Amino acid sequence: MDKWEGAIAFLSRVCKGLRWNFKIRARGDVIIIPDFKKVEILVIPKKGSGFVKTYGIEPYTTLYLLILHSLNAFGSVEIIED
Repeated sequence: MDKWEGAIAFLSRVCKGLRWNFKIRARGDVIIIPDFKKVEILVIPKKGSGFVKTYGIEPYTTLYLLILHSLNAFGSVEIIED
């Protein structure tokens, strides 16, 4: 991602608004922890790829998609749904 600092600021703001926990690992990966335990946490690696399952639980599936698609504003993000 080209603009990692901007992406972190954006993700922090979104998580604050949703009242979700937001953490940054030592190596820079972003961890988003929703308020619903049946949905996996969203890990957005600073480099490389990640994987998350929402088990089709709404609105979490849609919110994760919105977050991930929004990250394209900060650099290239590829999203694959199954």
